[in-house]
Amino acid sequence: MLKQAIRSVGVMLKYARVPTLLMLLGQLALSVEPPLGIYFTKNLVNAIGAYIGHTAPLSGVLVWGALLVAVMLVSAGSGLFHGIMGIYMQRALNRNFTAVVLEKFKNLDYACFENKEVLNSVERMGSEPHMRIYYLFSHTVNALSMLISLAGTALVFTQISVWFSVIYFVLLAPMLWFDFKNMEVIQKLWNTEMPNWRRRTYLSALLADKNAEFELKVFGASRFILTKWKTIADNFRRDYLRARIGASKYGVFRVLALAGWAVYMILSMIHRLSGGMVDIGTFIAVITSMGTVLSLSSSMSDSFSQVSEDCLIMRHFHIFMNLPEVPKGDDMAPVQNPRIVFDNVCFKYPNSDRPVLKGVSFEINPGERVALVGENGAGKSTIVKLLCGLYHPDSGDIYIGGVPIGKLSSSQLRSVFSVVFQDFCSYELTLRENVALGSIDKLHDDAALKSALARGLWTEDIPLSANLGKLEEDGIDLSGGQWQRIAVSRSLLSDSAFIILDEPTAALDPLAESRMYETFQSVLQSRGCVMISHRLASAKLADKIIVLDEGRVVQTGTHEVLMAQEGLYSRMFTAQSAWYTEGEGDGDEQGQGRGEDRLQTAVHLR
Repeated sequence: MLKQAIRSVGVMLKYARVPTLLMLLGQLALSVEPPLGIYFTKNLVNAIGAYIGHTAPLSGVLVWGALLVAVMLVSAGSGLFHGIMGIYMQRALNRNFTAVVLEKFKNLDYACFENKEVLNSVERMGSEPHMRIYYLFSHTVNALSMLISLAGTALVFTQISVWFSVIYFVLLAPMLWFDFKNMEVIQKLWNTEMPNWRRRTYLSALLADKNAEFELKVFGASRFILTKWKTIADNFRRDYLRARIGASKYGVFRVLALAGWAVYMILSMIHRLSGGMVDIGTFIAVITSMGTVLSLSSSMSDSFSQVSEDCLIMRHFHIFMNLPEVPKGDDMAPVQNPRIVFDNVCFKYPNSDRPVLKGVSFEINPGERVALVGENGAGKSTIVKLLCGLYHPDSGDIYIGGVPIGKLSSSQLRSVFSVVFQDFCSYELTLRENVALGSIDKLHDDAALKSALARGLWTEDIPLSANLGKLEEDGIDLSGGQWQRIAVSRSLLSDSAFIILDEPTAALDPLAESRMYETFQSVLQSRGCVMISHRLASAKLADKIIVLDEGRVVQTGTHEVLMAQEGLYSRMFTAQSAWYTEGEGDGDEQGQGRGEDRLQTAVHLR
C-alpha cells in the first residue's frame, strides 16, 4: 500500500507539477503549525506574566502575539489555498493524465476487454481516473502532514521531559501498525467486491437505459432488476460493516493507549507546575495542545483508512498501463494484392478452454465475394475478429498479401478491411461524424459522405450537421434500422479492398434487406467481400461459400455445388426456405416471403 501511495505523488508531479509542488509546500507549512502554536503560546503566556510583573517590556508580548496570530492566519487560510490548488491540480490531471489514459485506451489490444483478470482495471480506468488519483494523493499528503505535526509536537514535549515523547512514540508505533492491519482488512474487502461492483454498475445502467427499460416495463421486470441491485448493495453494506466492526478492534487499543497517555500527561504537568518545575505558560500550552494531539491521532487513522481504499486505483493504473497494445506503424504502405489465407488456424478466447476454431484453412482472392455460413457458435464472427486483428490465432497462420497478419499495422489492416458488425455502435455524434468514422480523412468531403449514405439506403431528410441520439438537447433519436443504415454507410465510405458484412441487415425488414443487397451487389463489383448472414438466400451473392460446423470448415463451394452435395449447407438452406413456403397463408409472413423472393430475384440479376 505504501508503494501505491508514493506512486500517486509521482503521478501528480508528472502530470500536474507546479500546483502539486505548491500543494506540498503548503501542506508542509500547515504541518508545522501545531508545534509552532504550542511554542508561541507558551512564550506569549510567559511574556504576558513577565509584563504584568514588570519584569519584561511589552515588546515581548507583541512579538509572541504577532507570531501566534501569523500561525493562526496560516491555518485559517490553508483551506482556501488548498481549495484553489486542488482546482488547478484537477484541471491539470484532467488535461494531461486523462489524455494519457485515453491514448492507452485507443492503443489497447482488443483482447484485454474480454480478459476477466484485467477487466476490473480497464473498467476502473474508464471512470474518472484523474479524480481517484487526486483523492489518493490528497489523503496521502494529509496523512504525512499529520505525522510531521505529531513529530514536531513531540519535539516540543521533549523540552519538558524526554519521557513525554518516548512514551507517545512507543504507543504510536503499534497504533500505526493496527491502522495498517485495519487498512488490509478494508482493502481485501474492496478486492473481493470488484465483481459485485461490476454487477451493481451493470444493473443500475439497465434501469437507466432506454432500450432495456422499454423491455423491462413491457415484461414488468423492472422491480426484479431493482430488487437484485438492492440485494447486491445490501450484501456489500453488510460485508463492509462487518469488516469495519472487525477492524475496529484495532482501534480499541489506540483509544485506550491515547487515554492513558493523556492522563499521564495531565497528572505529570500538574505535579511539575505545583513543584515549580515548569512555568504557567508551558503548562497552559501543553494542556491545550493535548486536544490537538488526540485529534491528529484520530484523523491520521481515518486518513490511513482512506488511503487504503484509494490505493486500489494506483494498482489498477499500473496494471492498465502495462496491458498489451496493438502494433504501431500507421505510416506503413497499404497492402498490395491482399490475398487472404487461413492456414490451419486454431483459436480459443482468453481464459477459456473451449476451442472456437479447429484447424481452419481457406483462401480468399482479391475481389472475391465469400459467405461464411454455419450455425450459431460455429466460429464465423471469430474469423472476422481475427481478420480485423482484434485477436491473434493460438496456432496456425493468417496471411494478408503474403504477410503474416501479426506484422501488419492497424492502418494496413484498415486499407484491407472495412466492417459492418452485427453489434454495430450508435455514436451520439453528428450524422457527418457518424459516417466519417469509416474514413476520418473524408470528414469534410460532403459529396463522399452523401454518396455513402445513399448507397446505405439512407433516405431521411436530415442535414449532415444534425446531432444524433439524446446526448444533445437537439439530438434526433433513430430507430434500430436507421442506425444500421448509418453503420452500413460508414463501412461503404472506406476505400478498403474488402468489406466485411457481419449480419449487416439484422435490424432491417426483408424488403429493405433485399434493397440493401442490391446496393452491395453494385458496390462490390470492384471490391471483395466476406459476408456472414443467417438468411442463406443472401449467400447466393457469393462467389464461394465456406460452411463451418463446430469450428471446422466442412464444405466449400458455390451455392449450386453445395446444394448438390446434400450436406450441412443444403439441409440449412432447405430448412430455412420452408419457413417462407409454409408461411404463405399468413399475411405478415407473406410479406416476409415476398421480401425473400425479391432478395432471390436480386441475386439472380447479378
